[in-house]
Amino acid sequence: MLVNNTLAKAVRFALIGGAASVAITSAAAFAEEADGAKVERIEVTGSRIKRTDLESATPVTVLSSEEMAKQGFTTIQDALESLTSTTGAMTTQSVHGFTPAASSISLRGAGASRTLTLINGKRLNQYPKPAGGTDNFVDTANLPMEAVARIEVLQSGASAVYGADAVGGVVNIILKDDFEGVALKYRHGDTTEGGGGSDRIALSLGASSDRGNVSTFIEFTDNERLRASDREVFGLHTDKVPYSEYSAYSSYGARIAGGPKGNTVAGSIPMERCIAEGYLWIPEKNLCGFDRSAWRDLAPESSRFISSTNFTYELSDDLSFVGRMDYAKAQSTTRIEPMAVDNYTVTVAGDQITLGVDLDPSLTKTFNKSTGLGGDFANAADGEYYYVRRLHEFSNRSGETNTQNFFFTAGLEGVIADSYNWDASVNYGRTELDIFSSGYASVGSMFSYLSQGENGVSMLKPMTAEEVANTSYSPFERAQSTQKNVQANISGTAFELPAGDADFAFGAEYTKQDYETDTDSESKKGNILSRGGSSGAGERSYWATYLEMRMPVLEDLVVDAAVRYDRYSDFGGNLTPQVAIEYRPIDELLVRGTIGKVFRAPDMHRVYGDATKGFATVIDFKKCQELGGTPGKTHPDPTINTVCNELHIDSTTGANKDLKAEEGYTANIGAVWGGESLNASIDVWEWKLDDMVSDISASKAAREYDTYASMITRDETGTITHINAVAQNLAFQKVRGIDVTAGYGWDINEFGELKLNFNGSYLLKSEGQTDPTAAVDDDLDDGGLPQYRANMVLSWFIEDFEATLGAYHTARMHGSSYKSFKSDSPDFNESDYEVASQTKWNLTAGYNITDGIKVKAGVVNLFNVGPNFDPTDTSWPHYPRSVYNARGREWFVEGEVKF
Repeated sequence: MLVNNTLAKAVRFALIGGAASVAITSAAAFAEEADGAKVERIEVTGSRIKRTDLESATPVTVLSSEEMAKQGFTTIQDALESLTSTTGAMTTQSVHGFTPAASSISLRGAGASRTLTLINGKRLNQYPKPAGGTDNFVDTANLPMEAVARIEVLQSGASAVYGADAVGGVVNIILKDDFEGVALKYRHGDTTEGGGGSDRIALSLGASSDRGNVSTFIEFTDNERLRASDREVFGLHTDKVPYSEYSAYSSYGARIAGGPKGNTVAGSIPMERCIAEGYLWIPEKNLCGFDRSAWRDLAPESSRFISSTNFTYELSDDLSFVGRMDYAKAQSTTRIEPMAVDNYTVTVAGDQITLGVDLDPSLTKTFNKSTGLGGDFANAADGEYYYVRRLHEFSNRSGETNTQNFFFTAGLEGVIADSYNWDASVNYGRTELDIFSSGYASVGSMFSYLSQGENGVSMLKPMTAEEVANTSYSPFERAQSTQKNVQANISGTAFELPAGDADFAFGAEYTKQDYETDTDSESKKGNILSRGGSSGAGERSYWATYLEMRMPVLEDLVVDAAVRYDRYSDFGGNLTPQVAIEYRPIDELLVRGTIGKVFRAPDMHRVYGDATKGFATVIDFKKCQELGGTPGKTHPDPTINTVCNELHIDSTTGANKDLKAEEGYTANIGAVWGGESLNASIDVWEWKLDDMVSDISASKAAREYDTYASMITRDETGTITHINAVAQNLAFQKVRGIDVTAGYGWDINEFGELKLNFNGSYLLKSEGQTDPTAAVDDDLDDGGLPQYRANMVLSWFIEDFEATLGAYHTARMHGSSYKSFKSDSPDFNESDYEVASQTKWNLTAGYNITDGIKVKAGVVNLFNVGPNFDPTDTSWPHYPRSVYNARGREWFVEGEVKF
């Protein structure tokens, strides 16, 4: 032991003495008690130092696999969306978005790109297609449910511990590592309203020896598409949602627009023809329109194969070889309404007409006025006209997304001098994406069709299947992202203090990331009707070193200090400190507090991506008011009606190479009570980012046109034609809130045991500023953000039977466009512009028939609660998709057999 003691002192001196200017990381493994017995230590998310107590200075919510199953959650995304700290989610409901096959969450209002997702403490590869064309994130849709032991959610920033992205919080998925035997599980679920059914088969395999374990988890899931037409009970089967006075059918049916005022040529095809050719006649507008909802999905059809293999092998008593291999393959198909176009112009001048395209001025052809283009303009006065047409002959615009995800980690873990645990690993992740689309035509192919022959073809003429086939264009996109990482950590006792040992964790890591996304050549040029395209490529590397010290200053007072230094290849270096305090005046009470700095380099796609060309539908608030219309209200004049309800414009999102890094802080202070029957906690938290990178949506820019005038392009009439919504640094964003948790257990003798758990999160403040001279925006008042969420879960256990009843409440909130409707008038009624609160109930029950056979059944959304509509949202589906979904009541049955 003399050699070991000497070595221990040497290691301690070298590590602590050499780490004064650096930072932190993981891991002790066992602490010896005075009697020589070993007490296992564990690593709690939020700290790299393993410890014997579970409560730490930063609040952590733990969801075990059993708890997730009891509450009826089918996927990791379902469980994460239920958290009260989740302020928004991107799900597969976003069928019109850039990433309809992926999912993510936002903690504390920080955004998905600032919520760090880990598996066993290791970073995951980012999804190669950014959300909204700008934000990188980790896709939670392809994470393995059956392999999960528990999910630890750190509800506070932790940049000093984990680096960038850990602003809103950290989701750390801990996998099972000691499974033995064979288990087969099957689950079938369906909705009572139809559509959205699902099947999942899971196979678990594990074997152990005296020296190691290998476990493999395989899952296959199949999800049926959920159509908007399946949800007539919620009013979503039609564009004219009965619960929204601002909902309306699309005016893009079949008509000619433009020309001099009062011209009789401009207008819809007749009602009889409109109906016969598959459109929708709108009497109040006296035009041929379209009901888009009949063609739309609320959730896509999808299938996923996921596998995860963990292995551990002891090379010697003090050295182990560990690793993990993950593979996931997924396919998802989204369907939306057919193309709507208004890009083909007709100029009437004397006895000639000229066909043109506003997307490509080089394409023109002139015809005789009386015979050209089917004679549509034979009686037209001189002027500029354009076709408005829903090309329903092309059927749905659909996109098939094929995803492959790989992850591999291998490393060594060991003990030096009986006192210091160390580990080193190499980690590799890669995600590949192929998207094949249909239901589109290129600008050029449609022009060739319209301009064919001596007289051309009317765009109002129904197209045959052969004409559609000859005109169709199938865009495609390919994307990939890769992450390579090497890291090493060591931890143990640094020195002794009168109140106990001071522990440390020290390490370093190097990471290299790259991504590439590319589309077909026509999409990149913006030459696909009703569709944009994005491309870009970038590479970034960074290294970091870190140190964490946990020091018992007094018997009941512990100070945990961490510091991390990151050095980015494109944004330089930054030192990120954090200090946490734990005070235990009595055994049952912990008083805690944490404050730390945050540094975050902008997402790679925001810096290196090319401009993303797209289309948007907005209300031109300024022009609408100038013309005497009311935003969101039907008007008999087609021009006013368009700018006040459904103005189709070009938009640009994407990169800004002049972005600066984000810097700020996170903090929390709270208390935890742990008794025999009652456990409770309360925490007040806050985060702030200066120069926060964000983008302003086209609809927001059009609505707040004075603030965002520099983003808007207007034509000679003053009507919006383009909005440039690229990423930008805002002055600041600050969010503050309070969390409360409580749990109580009752032993009811022969009737078993009851457990009640409550979680609640209340936003005290959420505000930001676009630039130092702008007014500070109150996000809670502006709308679209619920002020609080609360969950209550009651479980009953009696012998081999268990039942769980869960209630999940979301508070009322101002509508997303509340700011535009808000008035100083004494007659203004705030509640008329709010989204109502919602409470959903889940009920599940399970029974262990034998030790190896289990059955379970349940109902999710017991009372078939639908999404609450936003009275200020003029866009379909008129409810906040980041908060609610339209699945309705779901039931499931599940069986598991273990061998």
